[in-house]
Amino acid sequence: MKFPDKITKFCPVCNTYTEHKVRLETVRKVRRKLSKGQRRAERRSKGHGNHGRYSKKPISQWKMRAKTTRKIDLILTCTTCGKSRHMSLRRMKRFEIVKV
Repeated sequence: MKFPDKITKFCPVCNTYTEHKVRLETVRKVRRKLSKGQRRAERRSKGHGNHGRYSKKPISQWKMRAKTTRKIDLILTCTTCGKSRHMSLRRMKRFEIVKV
């Protein structure tokens, strides 16, 4: 999908319809793996035998079933007041911001 780099949207700060600059939100980093619960799970899953809820299920159940598309998150910046807000779009494989 081709999306314009400037669109007219309602700005709640200015309380009028103004032109907004559009940019794609960057992907955030994965959360840390040393959280308290993660450390507890690793500690309890050491050793032999069944570990209850810290034990892995059979391989057919925990195989990764990833999505092939991603939701598009945009950041809209008002050209008059400079405030930014988010806008989410549907899932799509290809997304491109084009100059108008």
